[in-house]
Amino acid sequence: MTARLLGLLFALSVALGSAFAQTNPLGGLSASQRQALEQRTQQATQQGVLIQQGVASQQGEAAAEERAFDLLSEFSEDANLPMFGSQLFNRPPAASRSAADSSYQLMTGDRIAVRAFGAYNADIVSDIDANGFLFIPEVGPVNLAGRRVAGLQSTIEQAVRRTFTDNVRVYATLLTPGTVSIYVSGDVPRPGRYIGGSNDDVLYFLGLAGGPHQERGSYRDIRVMRNGELVARTDLYAFLLSGQEPDIDLRSGDVIFVTQRGPVVSASGDVSAPFAYEMLGTRTGGALIDLVRPDVSVTNVTLTGTRDREPFKRYFTLDQFRSFPLQTADNVRFSSNAFGDDIAVAVQTTSPDVEAVYILPRKAKLSELLSLMSLDTNLVDPNSIHVNRLSVAEQQKAALESSLARLERSAYLATSISNEAAALNRAQASAISAFVSRARRAEPAGTITVMENGQLNDLALEDGDVVVIPDKTDVILVAGEVMSPGAFVAGRRERVGDYVERAGGFQSQANKREFVLIKRSGAALRVGSRHIPEAGDQILVLPKTGGNAFVLAKDITQIIFQLALSTATVARL
Repeated sequence: MTARLLGLLFALSVALGSAFAQTNPLGGLSASQRQALEQRTQQATQQGVLIQQGVASQQGEAAAEERAFDLLSEFSEDANLPMFGSQLFNRPPAASRSAADSSYQLMTGDRIAVRAFGAYNADIVSDIDANGFLFIPEVGPVNLAGRRVAGLQSTIEQAVRRTFTDNVRVYATLLTPGTVSIYVSGDVPRPGRYIGGSNDDVLYFLGLAGGPHQERGSYRDIRVMRNGELVARTDLYAFLLSGQEPDIDLRSGDVIFVTQRGPVVSASGDVSAPFAYEMLGTRTGGALIDLVRPDVSVTNVTLTGTRDREPFKRYFTLDQFRSFPLQTADNVRFSSNAFGDDIAVAVQTTSPDVEAVYILPRKAKLSELLSLMSLDTNLVDPNSIHVNRLSVAEQQKAALESSLARLERSAYLATSISNEAAALNRAQASAISAFVSRARRAEPAGTITVMENGQLNDLALEDGDVVVIPDKTDVILVAGEVMSPGAFVAGRRERVGDYVERAGGFQSQANKREFVLIKRSGAALRVGSRHIPEAGDQILVLPKTGGNAFVLAKDITQIIFQLALSTATVARL
């Protein structure tokens, strides 16, 4: 049994098939209604918004899927957007802060000249010491650090006259500001030692070193080290977004260390600042929204990236996007609903003369969309069609998460009556934890089955729906617990068991009694080995869950079927 407790063996994502019965077989619209919808689509085409011509059928269903998503999102390649924060260092660094400025703050190392005559005579040239004081003989230390140079004369006069009250005249001036020697290191183009004024800040010295490295330097985690210890951190985004200057008093010998850049997400579209953004701390859509400040008209977001080393694309409303977790290299495009009461619906098909995306009135029916198409029934399957919808995928994901959480709780709360039983429960709990962790990565397709026995169950479409119309096929796919998964030409009257034999037979852990059959229409069925599949069907051979030795076998079996039915994914313990 221990060999069975290894977690998921693999996850096989399957492109589900779908079709439409004939070229416009449903009708249901008057000539005037059809003409109005066609005019609406033609207007959107003339405006250059969302609508593109269909691709040739030889590009295949994979190309059709890419085209549908790309056009639905209006997504441009934003991988080369400059980093937000790089604009601080596009020009040569400004000169060191000048002491001639009356607002200049006195600091350690500044050289001061003091002359007094009358009842008290003195001619002193001295530096402000490390404690911020200037020592005047017969008067004592005078605290000058942090005071503005405009108040230097009055400060010295007050200090002298506390000791010499009559007939004393004082003249004080700043001769030269103090200098500091600062090291800049880490991910910068020109690391090294730089000399600056005692009043110069982190930005000045970073500019001398070329700023954070264009490819790998962080703009959000810049550290100041003193005698090997961290004394301050600065986030340049706080300066760019809210004007907070880095409040750090630098001293000679300090090291400004630029760390390696964190996760980066690109943002474009209807935003005030299209850049690539370094994410710090919380990495959700809401955190990105706070940085990019999208236009008030934005209603939708399109995200492309990778998940589990596979291409990933998703279409959100702005509110849905706020809680979605982001990953490095994600590309996010913010867009406005330019059509008001209209919606954009993508069509995935290789049939020529079919638009990739259609603009329709809100609450438009699927039949209304299909009536606009002229499908080539020599290419597409005329028997089924399905719709992929984000909100349905989210509901499927939530249901799966609920089942997984319940399974995990049950595994860890299992009681034992002996040491042997306790050891068994621990092994099962460990295996189930790994199973749950990997099962959570599965992404439901959100498929809505709309065809039943050749008849369309009409559906009100939503913004962002993808209507899938696949090519005809003569093959049946077999995947899961078989020796050689693959595609096989459909035979006459051959059963599920026959196709399993053509795939090399069962693996040792296969469930030989029940199978999941994924139809081209998107429907998923539990069938036995004697069921006769149709061309285009997908046969998923599921694993056994451990039999009676596995305490939670029933719950695990339910989840394995749930995964297969909603995601076309085979999971093994």
